[in-house]
Amino acid sequence: MTKPAGTPRKQPEPRNRVVKSKYPETRSLVPRDHGVLTPLHASPTTSLRNDIGVAASSPANGWPTPPTPPESSTRATQNRSNSAPSFYLGSTSYASVFAEEQPLPNSLHEQPAETIHATPSVLPSRVIGSRHCQMGIGHSILSKLSPFSLIERLITDYFENFKFKASLLVGPLVMSALPQLRVDLEHLAALDNPSPAYAEITKNTARPLKVPSTMLASTFHTLFTGRNLRWETLGLMLIVAGSNAQFTSPDDPMFTLDDGKKLARDEFIEDMIHASNDCISLCQVHGAVNDIMVWMIYNNMIVTSNFYGDNYHGVWRRMSDCISTLYAEGIHCEQPSEPFFLRESRRRIYAGTYRSDKTLATFFGRPPMMAHRYSDRGQPLDLDDNIIASDDPEVVNEALSRLDHNGWNTNGEIWSASWVRLRWQLSCYKEQFLDQSLAGRTGGDVVHQLQEISVECRRCWESFPAHLRYDLYNEDVVWSTRDSGTALRMISAYIEYLHMEFQFQRVLRRQTQLAVPALLETSMKLLSTVLVINKQRTQDYGIRRHFPTIILFHCLPGAGVLALELRRCTLENVPLPSTVRRADLIRNLSVLISCLEWVILPGDGNHKLCGELNKMLAMVLDEVLNYEGPSVNVEDLDSFFDIPSLEGVEPIPTQSEDFLDWLDNANWDNLNWNTTCIF
Repeated sequence: MTKPAGTPRKQPEPRNRVVKSKYPETRSLVPRDHGVLTPLHASPTTSLRNDIGVAASSPANGWPTPPTPPESSTRATQNRSNSAPSFYLGSTSYASVFAEEQPLPNSLHEQPAETIHATPSVLPSRVIGSRHCQMGIGHSILSKLSPFSLIERLITDYFENFKFKASLLVGPLVMSALPQLRVDLEHLAALDNPSPAYAEITKNTARPLKVPSTMLASTFHTLFTGRNLRWETLGLMLIVAGSNAQFTSPDDPMFTLDDGKKLARDEFIEDMIHASNDCISLCQVHGAVNDIMVWMIYNNMIVTSNFYGDNYHGVWRRMSDCISTLYAEGIHCEQPSEPFFLRESRRRIYAGTYRSDKTLATFFGRPPMMAHRYSDRGQPLDLDDNIIASDDPEVVNEALSRLDHNGWNTNGEIWSASWVRLRWQLSCYKEQFLDQSLAGRTGGDVVHQLQEISVECRRCWESFPAHLRYDLYNEDVVWSTRDSGTALRMISAYIEYLHMEFQFQRVLRRQTQLAVPALLETSMKLLSTVLVINKQRTQDYGIRRHFPTIILFHCLPGAGVLALELRRCTLENVPLPSTVRRADLIRNLSVLISCLEWVILPGDGNHKLCGELNKMLAMVLDEVLNYEGPSVNVEDLDSFFDIPSLEGVEPIPTQSEDFLDWLDNANWDNLNWNTTCIF
């Protein structure tokens, strides 16, 4: 196995790209030399040509004059054949054989043009627009951005608050767009007839977004704001605001507007989802493929999963949209022309999308949609967002020099990129696990392969920096010395690692009963680790909002196996395997039952499932504690499972070895889960 790239290095051209090995080695993931940036120079600014017939000389008729990017990156023409290729073509593409001797003409990359019509609302201004961009949709989208002060506060809080220490977005790249976006929205609101401006936004969306290799991070926003405003820009702002709203208490003063009107938080979130859906639809109709589009779709998928539950098919569909756009933009392949900030941003979004794909694939038991063996995109370096977005090469180079040979920072700092790196590496082993568990193969080879993957995964975890490993801390020290957001990330990353080991043992148990003691030991470790949450009842809303996902996703399988094994051993009058102690098991199940009574907030989509799970565990525990020996009819004891079944789900089995199969085959279509939420 080769090591994933983590440093800036010269990459082969896409048509001749050599595909790398599938997974990382854990001890040398990134070469020591992380590269040195050459001095960055500001690019010249030019005014955008008036390509769609809207007068630009006056703010009353066109756009105000903001800073603009280089003309080469924004030039648009009526002739599509003169535009740059708007999507990635790899070495096996239909055109690659012709590219071996000379560059391909841009006309070869043309997409089928949408039928162009002059809509009635824009005919007086002679503005050309697509019939698919109905003016009502544009007005609806813009209306959801008012008042912008609320959107702005939510976005700023998203990047500055500890709740989002694992964001895939590089904060300054988004935050730098807010001042210009406020100007843009004020300008649109002042227009008597905004239809020509909506048509211009659509035209911007329809043309490629190309980033010059010399572009500064501070001017990146000029490609998608001001005279270059795009629908995907607006959609991104809407959905980031909605994401933060999900982790903000409904009673937060933020939802009280300046005029005293109080917004219903859940209605606001739903408005953000639907408005960003409209933006995605407009962008897809007009062939938009770019980084902003990927950011928008990914965050839309996350917010949708939190709001409707991961079992909602729209989440799976959005995951597919995100991956197809990522591939079409070529984000899975590193290019030598990428500016440093864009390279690191693309590494982040690739790693996070890859990890979410594996999480959803595990949740649904479906084949994943991404395979790392088809990518040479390196893992993100362990850098602060402000370093990534710095315009000063000396600042960036000094930070690069402090990274170790694996790409981790040596100062013990914890950044958003730290968690993205860690979870991406774990997900590589999850992909191997899915290859084995979903293929339907059986026999000794499967056992051997899974054992090897498990050993490699453990080595990977042990290679991570000590300051990221929850298992090396005293749990009280973590929550008392770290901010709550960091403590939450630490425990959730460790639980994710334990849950992977649990999944390994699940599959091994199907092959051999010798795996049962290890399965119970891992289940017990998962349960006892998760239960630290029971001590964190005073945490603020944004932290507690994560608890149901952690408990339900990671505790349901393990707690169910433990409870049923406890019952079996009690009825058969045999001891539990030596890997678990009866007293500890009963105590932890009791604490979990208590925890489940408060952790699910009112109105949470998981409330019904949590209540049924709590009832099942309580009944199992009561029967075990009240069991008086062989004089009791065993058949009568089975009656404690005669509880109302979850609608659409098969009855819960009574034997621990059957419980895992029940989990695999249960129909969860009418239940709500949140497995991709933020983590």
